[in-house]
Amino acid sequence: MNLEDNTSFVLRYGSLIGVMLVAIGVIMHAVGVGANEEVMIAGIAVIVFTPFACMIISFTTLAVNRERRYAIPALALILITVVGMAAGYYLG
Repeated sequence: MNLEDNTSFVLRYGSLIGVMLVAIGVIMHAVGVGANEEVMIAGIAVIVFTPFACMIISFTTLAVNRERRYAIPALALILITVVGMAAGYYLG
């Protein structure tokens, strides 16, 4: 498993899917079709989640390749992000 290939795949297609969803939502709004806000929110969620998905893919790739020196900090970054998101959700 190649770290660069895996992360670039997730970034490329996650961004593409998110932008396409936002564009579809904008077109739906212009045409007057319902549920356009939900589609745009889904696209924004995909765009926001894509870097987090890259962290997970990076950790997984590093763990599979037995590169503990880099996998442990990647796991710490994932845990810090999850704790921050949970704190923001419950406290915010």
